[in-house]
Amino acid sequence: MIREAAAAREARDFVRAIRLLESARADHPDDPEILRLLGTNYAFAKRYDEAIATLSHARDVAPGDLDIRLALTRAYFWAGRSGEAESELRGIEAHDPGNAEAAALSRQIDATATGAVSSSESRRGGIALWSSISDVSLASGDDRTWWTAGASIYGTVAPRTTLTAQVEREARGRGLIDTYLLARVDHGFSPSLRAYLAVAGTPNADFREHWSLRGGIEGDVGGPVTLLLDARHADYGHTNVTALEPGARLAIGPIRGSATIRMINLWDETNHYRSGWSGRLDSELGNGMLLFGGAATYPDTQAGVTRRLHAAFAGVQFPIGDRWSLRLTGDYEKRRQSYERKGATVGLQMRF
Repeated sequence: MIREAAAAREARDFVRAIRLLESARADHPDDPEILRLLGTNYAFAKRYDEAIATLSHARDVAPGDLDIRLALTRAYFWAGRSGEAESELRGIEAHDPGNAEAAALSRQIDATATGAVSSSESRRGGIALWSSISDVSLASGDDRTWWTAGASIYGTVAPRTTLTAQVEREARGRGLIDTYLLARVDHGFSPSLRAYLAVAGTPNADFREHWSLRGGIEGDVGGPVTLLLDARHADYGHTNVTALEPGARLAIGPIRGSATIRMINLWDETNHYRSGWSGRLDSELGNGMLLFGGAATYPDTQAGVTRRLHAAFAGVQFPIGDRWSLRLTGDYEKRRQSYERKGATVGLQMRF
């Protein structure tokens, strides 16, 4: 039935497509794929109220499905409800700041608002700024204050491709200061398959890696499940470590959010295998507001030495204008035989 509906849509017979999909929904009322297709066909047929209601229900069933959220954004936009389309875009960008399809939709919304004509040469992107302060108790008994400040800029350079550049300066006192540089490319091979590659370095490093290479891939495997796989190699000058991190993300309808868990497998500076895990929970409250938190225990390498780290964090992100959002985070770390740290971070993001 879904194939028949797809064929009818290709033939622009939206009435038949809708009839087929309404029948499918009667049998499977909470199937997010059927709801997405039905809502999209309602929108093509200019039945915008039904499109928005159907796609809103699909979003509540599968809040982590960005294809549904993009379809809902289009329905709002086509219905002339640009404010709600912008709000939905902020929710998408909170989960995936470099999403190229969201950037394209944002261009269309902006062009309509200004009366401008969309240009294939125009690009979308954003900047992020953050600063943190940490109270640190060293295993030696000393207390210190650590400061971190950073900035990043990202932009779409081709369909489904985003480039990011980042710089972060961390000062740990007693002359220990590292400036970390990173370049990253993200690409969506399809709506359900995405990957990234990043290279980073720290000139004259005191505690961070001299250089590192990291890559990852994630794929939606059906329903609310996305599988994740990240790999990383870091060189500390006199030694190096390698990590492999498989994981999964599960969309959770009742909280309009997701749960992510990863297994961390690391081969340390002595080529000894160590393992750990991390978990994260995200929940969207509406109007672009996002709550998040998590915990982890894993082998952590600094200055070429690996020790067990226990960590927890929680925070909130919310819009403070049409293009700006503010993020506040509190976190705690305890690194075995090294330090205990309590920190707070404030971040500001703007898309353009």
